[in-house]
Amino acid sequence: MTKYTRVRRRESIPQELEDPDDCTVGEAPAQDDDVLVMSSQPALSFSFNNSFQSNIGTLPKEIRNIIGGGIAGMVAKSVVAPADRIKILFQVSSVEFRLRNLPLVVGTIRKEEGWTALWKGNTATMIRVIPYSGIQFMVFEKCKAYFLQQHSKGIYPIDQGSSGKHGLTPLESLLSGMLAGSVSVVCTYPLDLARAQLAVLKRKQNAAHSIGFLDIFRQNYTRGGVTGLFRGLSITLAGMLPYAGIAFALNEQAKREIQHVTGRDLSTMERIQCGALAGLVAQTVTYPLEVTRRRMQTIGLVGTDTALAEIGNATIPTVAPPSIRETIRSLYVEQGLRGFFKGVTMNWMKGPVAFGISFTTFDFVKKFLETDDERQSKRFG
Repeated sequence: MTKYTRVRRRESIPQELEDPDDCTVGEAPAQDDDVLVMSSQPALSFSFNNSFQSNIGTLPKEIRNIIGGGIAGMVAKSVVAPADRIKILFQVSSVEFRLRNLPLVVGTIRKEEGWTALWKGNTATMIRVIPYSGIQFMVFEKCKAYFLQQHSKGIYPIDQGSSGKHGLTPLESLLSGMLAGSVSVVCTYPLDLARAQLAVLKRKQNAAHSIGFLDIFRQNYTRGGVTGLFRGLSITLAGMLPYAGIAFALNEQAKREIQHVTGRDLSTMERIQCGALAGLVAQTVTYPLEVTRRRMQTIGLVGTDTALAEIGNATIPTVAPPSIRETIRSLYVEQGLRGFFKGVTMNWMKGPVAFGISFTTFDFVKKFLETDDERQSKRFG
């Protein structure tokens, strides 16, 4: 006898920026107003899911947010890794960036290094992005919970409008994003530095030993000690504060407004669009600072040993400028104002994709890892 599972739809109740469950699942006799779902082994499937979620639910919420953020960052970065590597190559060299030259760049990398070279440095990216993205989302959610708690207590209701119940105010979103971005950068910066340097170096297919993540990490420490592992941190923080602040604030406020206007939960496409818009604006505004920090991170590498060496007049400074000011000055002298936005069109293509995937993936993973008590508090709190 076929066993049926009843799925009871819940009413859509927007609650701050969290997502109410679309449905609850349980076994029950079929009724006319129910949606019937056939399943040959429903008990086994639900037993596994409930057991897994029950075990995860015993972890502190901060740990679950780190897990969700890590998964979100890993998926997003892996998808856009080839575009990221090509963008970094142009940022740190003197070769003029043109979209029509991208097939030539990809073809040269494939010919000289193989297809997998398009993901060169992605292992270092994964090592970095899991703690980076995890810490970033965890800190943001912690700040968000704090502000919402203050709202519920009426300590400082900044937003007096009826939409305040849907989440953070723009200022709160901005401050939370800035803190989340700066903390995650400081904690994982040596990994970001190594990743940028690996993306620039050319892989030798027939070499007995190719330079890897640990080799770069060791070289940076040998050359400059602990400070060598954090070269370019100051300019990175200068760019990260507005970058993360704008990205998180736009994403939160866009979702909040959709929930407030429509009175329902966001669709997957709406989540992707909110993340894409946030990423596009944030990356464009802070792009000159990104170019500057990539220059500082890769100065000292041999200019002829890069994947762009055979594409054009690729020269990379081999002597480190003494300061951020000198890095900016040398870039301006070399390429003018256009140099600070070289490759930004590549960012317009890959940035919205990465942000859309990242924010959306985190929302779904966080929802999956929620405990029953957290779901109930969102529903009735």
